Amino acid sequence: MATRTNGNKYLADFMVKGKRYRKQFDSKIEAEEYETNIRARLHRGERVDDADKRAAEPLTISQLFTKVILNVWKDTPNEPTAIQHCSMLERFFGEKTLASKININDLDKFVLHCRERGNAPATIKLKLATFSKAFTFAVSREWIDKKPLIPEIPMGDNKRNAFFSEEEEEDILDCLEELGEDYFADFFMWQIDTGMRPSEARAIHSNQVMADPNLGYVVNLLETKNSEHRQVPLTRRAYIAYRNHHTKGKMWAHWTKERVRTVWDKVRKSLGRVGDKDFIFYLCRHTCGSRLVQRTGNIKLAQDWLGHKNIDQTMRYAYLNSSSFLSGLSALEYGIKSDDKKVTNLSAYTDKTPRNSKEEKVS
Repeated sequence: MATRTNGNKYLADFMVKGKRYRKQFDSKIEAEEYETNIRARLHRGERVDDADKRAAEPLTISQLFTKVILNVWKDTPNEPTAIQHCSMLERFFGEKTLASKININDLDKFVLHCRERGNAPATIKLKLATFSKAFTFAVSREWIDKKPLIPEIPMGDNKRNAFFSEEEEEDILDCLEELGEDYFADFFMWQIDTGMRPSEARAIHSNQVMADPNLGYVVNLLETKNSEHRQVPLTRRAYIAYRNHHTKGKMWAHWTKERVRTVWDKVRKSLGRVGDKDFIFYLCRHTCGSRLVQRTGNIKLAQDWLGHKNIDQTMRYAYLNSSSFLSGLSALEYGIKSDDKKVTNLSAYTDKTPRNSKEEKVS
């Protein structure tokens, strides 16, 4: 194959019967596929127009997913999940179904199929996200003309059991100690205090942790869900977790979805939470977000810390509790003068006599 790198691109550059063919691609496999197609068409005596030298036959959904997995997900933390979702979609629609023939009505049937199998709305949404990303990439490469509309999946109310309480956190850590899962306990604390998505944590290398003159230690996230780099400060115990495992390089790569599920199932059983579908490991991220908002009142801080592209995602952590009301009360009281002194606590309420009471004080 006459394919070589050209900066961060791949260049297919070859000669056939004295005529040169040259085209640049984002991936090596696309460049090699281009050369193979050109040589095959010329061998069959077919004409190759300059305007469309790699005019391809219509792709089946199986062919589309195979190409996208190689170009988008290969060797990334999301590759196993993408393969699983694509295989499920292939089985449902049929491997030989043309990708261009799938429309929103077909996807509605897929959603119904997932619901009948007992999939939660969030799970269905993830499967549709895989489909959407694959077809968006295919459109960008002109493998298909357009992407079908993607059904909206109502998520319902996510506020119930949206985070681990401090008591639950202590119970989980005690349980992990009894189970001898010290490595997972460090990962658990790291996740709560950094608020990273598990996929982001698996991707980081220990050399991405560095000293900061103002924040102590921080971790620079280079591989994120929205492809935007961000920096997260480390708490004392997150730093200790880092020190315990920094020699591994990618400190948390061991904790794949399957390994997390195995340990978490043990925790569920030990704590009597087997039937609680809301008791999931991903609550570590929600716990971090909830604590940031509740303890600082700063929604923008939580958004930047968690890497939310849309602040609406962060607003789920802004529901009010008694602490929120107390901070609001304190903010409103501050600045009100009583006997030339600012009211900053609850001492102003020690006189319980109603304002309009006719009761007379006895001298």
